[in-house]
Amino acid sequence: MQHVLLREDCRSLQIAVSGASVFRPLLLYVDAIVPPRHLKFHVAALQFLNDINGCGRLAAACLPPEPRGGRLRIVLQALDGSLAGASHQEIAIALFGRRRVEEDWSHPGNHLRDQVRRAIQRGRYLMGGGYRQFLM
Repeated sequence: MQHVLLREDCRSLQIAVSGASVFRPLLLYVDAIVPPRHLKFHVAALQFLNDINGCGRLAAACLPPEPRGGRLRIVLQALDGSLAGASHQEIAIALFGRRRVEEDWSHPGNHLRDQVRRAIQRGRYLMGGGYRQFLM
């Protein structure tokens, strides 16, 4: 089994090749029927390979930004702050800015406090093994 990682800028495609050398032309066999939860990834991988074959590079359109990217960034930054010993308010300032925290931190609904607390909880969940959901 050979593993190939194709990268361009922040985009990458990893494929596993068995039974042939990736240094020579090879014939690609793919499953025609895949579990529904894997279908979009299966189709995307084929599109990536076609783009590479057609223009020699990974097309940006094939790898749109992760819709959860902004939320995941907040989660990971909140976790990092928590692990470093920062208070929830300090984490909120780092994430949302001092002005917003000064305006919203004492709001009766506690929305900003809850957002920071949930981000830290989600980060701890991911750190404890929940990240595996992103691998499928």
